[in-house]
Amino acid sequence: MNKFKMSTLAALTATVGFLGSMGPAMANQQVVDQLSQLKVNLKLQDNRAGEHGVDCAKLGADWASCHNVLITLSNDGEEIKGKDWAIYFHSPRQTLKVDNEQFKVTHLTGDLYKLEPTDKFTHFPANQAVEIPIIAEYWQLFRNDFIPRWYATSGDAKPKILANTDTEDLDQFVSPFTGDQWKRTKDDNNILMQPESRFTKNQDLQVLPMTALRGQIIPTPMEIKVHQHDVDLGKGVALELSALTKPAADAAKERFELLGVTNNAAGYPIKTDIKPAAFKGELAVPGAYQLNVGQKGAMVTGFDQAGVFYGLQSILSLLPSDGSKKIATLDAKDAPRFQYRGIFLDVARNFHHKEAVLRLLDQMAAYKLNKFHFHLTDDEGWRIEIPGLPELTEVGGQRCHDLSETTCLLPQYGSGPEPHGGFFSRQEYIDIVKYAQARQIEVIPEIDMPAHARAAIVSMEARYKKLYAEGKEKEANEFRLVDPTDTSNTTSVQYFNRQSYLNPCLDSSKNFVNKVIGEIAQMHKEAGQPLKTWHFGGDEAKNIRLGAGYTDVNNPEAGKGILDLSKEDKPWAKSQVCQQMIKNGKVADMEHLPSYFGLEVSQLVKAQGIDRMQAWQDGLKDAKDSQAFATKHVAVNFWDTLYWGGFDSANDWANKGYDVVISNPDYVYLDFPYEVNPNERGYYWGTRFSDEQKIFSFAPNNLPQNAETSLDRDGNHFAAKSDKPWPGAYGLSAQLWSETQRTDQEMEYMIFPRALSVAERAWHRASWEQDYKAGREYKGGETHQVDTRTLEKDWLHFANLIGQRELAKLDKGGVGYRLPVPGARIIGGKLEANISLPGLGIEYSTDGGKQWQRYDDKSRPAVAGEVMIRAVSPDGQRFSRAEPVKA
Repeated sequence: MNKFKMSTLAALTATVGFLGSMGPAMANQQVVDQLSQLKVNLKLQDNRAGEHGVDCAKLGADWASCHNVLITLSNDGEEIKGKDWAIYFHSPRQTLKVDNEQFKVTHLTGDLYKLEPTDKFTHFPANQAVEIPIIAEYWQLFRNDFIPRWYATSGDAKPKILANTDTEDLDQFVSPFTGDQWKRTKDDNNILMQPESRFTKNQDLQVLPMTALRGQIIPTPMEIKVHQHDVDLGKGVALELSALTKPAADAAKERFELLGVTNNAAGYPIKTDIKPAAFKGELAVPGAYQLNVGQKGAMVTGFDQAGVFYGLQSILSLLPSDGSKKIATLDAKDAPRFQYRGIFLDVARNFHHKEAVLRLLDQMAAYKLNKFHFHLTDDEGWRIEIPGLPELTEVGGQRCHDLSETTCLLPQYGSGPEPHGGFFSRQEYIDIVKYAQARQIEVIPEIDMPAHARAAIVSMEARYKKLYAEGKEKEANEFRLVDPTDTSNTTSVQYFNRQSYLNPCLDSSKNFVNKVIGEIAQMHKEAGQPLKTWHFGGDEAKNIRLGAGYTDVNNPEAGKGILDLSKEDKPWAKSQVCQQMIKNGKVADMEHLPSYFGLEVSQLVKAQGIDRMQAWQDGLKDAKDSQAFATKHVAVNFWDTLYWGGFDSANDWANKGYDVVISNPDYVYLDFPYEVNPNERGYYWGTRFSDEQKIFSFAPNNLPQNAETSLDRDGNHFAAKSDKPWPGAYGLSAQLWSETQRTDQEMEYMIFPRALSVAERAWHRASWEQDYKAGREYKGGETHQVDTRTLEKDWLHFANLIGQRELAKLDKGGVGYRLPVPGARIIGGKLEANISLPGLGIEYSTDGGKQWQRYDDKSRPAVAGEVMIRAVSPDGQRFSRAEPVKA
């Protein structure tokens, strides 16, 4: 062999060797690339599998409730072989069984699952589909239970999202629901909202003339007298805002300019003043104002600065949306019914950006909402920078595919495998607090504990490991949140393990809490709004497997999921530190640990100069009363569902001296759907829907009354009575938990325009709201004590104000609010349509949505074939979901 041949052979051998060494990695990436092109289809088959032959109890389903889903993976490419791969997906429902022996599903943490091949897996055939039937717990009644961004992995290859799931458009991978799949049980009496049923629901609503809305303010003033003359703000206003601080004055000016009213010296004069002595009786409260709009100028007199600010918002509320700047002359005396009028926003489950938070604060200010409850941490994310503890945001503020969770948290809620997250820097948080302060809004930060604390725990474990490896054992343990002896088998409400629960028995846990409180308090100080309220969180510190819907395998009860309960522990049950505390008599038992920790944290809160602590009520349930806490005031967000007894249990909290903020899910959880339709978004464990009308009809200070005006989760009447004294609510708060809101626009869709109804009930007590009377019983469908005629008349007025006036203002504020789908029917070949917010434009299409025409109620157009219907925003830029109308 000559030298050339020998050198060539050596080169080829080296090349083959090199390729061989790269082979597994390249092969793994090829598998991932192929898997990413599989087309996923998810089809709900049966929400009531237990009624149709499936033994849900034997599978361990809570209350023996389970459903069937068909997963189809279609391979349009070449055959995919091998068994070294996994597909990760998200689900709020526990997978109980896989009915295809080639695949298995494993739960990792939270809503994250892994689909893998078994030994019996052969391949994904070319140009064929593989079906994987599964059985899962509970039911799936809304399509958003199916979550996007499935992703594939293989060895060390870069993970990739399965392409057709990389979207917020569920139509790309979720089959439509059919038949009665939207029903939870066969006796579900909810009404599916379709164009025809919406038409019936909206039939009593009509468009009121603009004259009927003249001089109306949202939220409704306590006293108002409208005069016959108008004044024109078209040439601007001359604002004299000496009663406001500069930031508040600037915020007021911005709102005038946003709505097209310029500030200039030659404009309509508006003067301001603060005179507490001018207010008497129920008007003498913070936020009260007097407003006089005359032909030659307006005068806003406030009880305090907030009152002045609100009086200015009332002037702007009078503006019509037709381009005119004419407002009615009037005299008003006004004051809020509650001092706590709140919106809660969760940015932990899915992060929402600073710009969206500022837009929310703008709208809260416009409608006189004054408490921003900022849920900054949870199991799935830590969203605020804490100096000295960078791991909280470096690890806890990020998600990615790192099975060790040393660099980030694992993906949740469809966030995908690539680094994804977000948090507010120290300066951003200060900016938000300043922005809120200028708009008369108190920011109430919530750092949730001792449950819902996984992001903090994983972050502090990363800190511990880093410092311990550096030989800094003391520093490593300073803020550690877990007891390494704790091997408790617990499952949190959202399916995390014991790492979901901060250990309340450790001094290092208190060190951590004190550090965080101190740093956030300093941010508030720098923002010019001293921290007045610390929200402890406190909710759901329990093992759900020990709940009432499960039964032990050795003594099973009918209608419950069968588990080996001997393997289930209460949180911290095996922590030696906690066991010693109980042995020493410092705390009664494991059940009392959350409330014990609340008492301990209250000491830290007081020491930081904060005189109010707040919590979700279940977190304080084992404390004797509000006096047991160190802070001067203790408030609870009351979130018992009314039809499950909340109409009565609320009284217990008020009678123990707590300031009760009504926050119950069946009325004011804004993460719940607007209507009963699978295409709507939201969780629904507390109610199947809460729309603007339902929230408007809420009586927050007489909870039993609501039995006459609402239904339970299954659309049935219920009765309500309490024999206990009711000292009265401290406030009303609406909540937006963000599990199903991955984007800022989805967040705004859920909050608005429902927040306007929240503002109305938080500020104004309607004439049809009755006084609470111990022993008075309300029976839905039987008693008729509530003046529903007046309620319906009030709602007609309010719905017109939203539809004809306020949505146009939300457009100008850049808010991505929800547009209701119209009601419609076809009678005698003619289209009839209506809408729940009269005044909104309605459009229809007769060519499958290619071209749209404006609907005119007077002409009722003749139509043939398939007809689609949708609503259009006042600015013409956005549309509701389009739906077909049955001929």
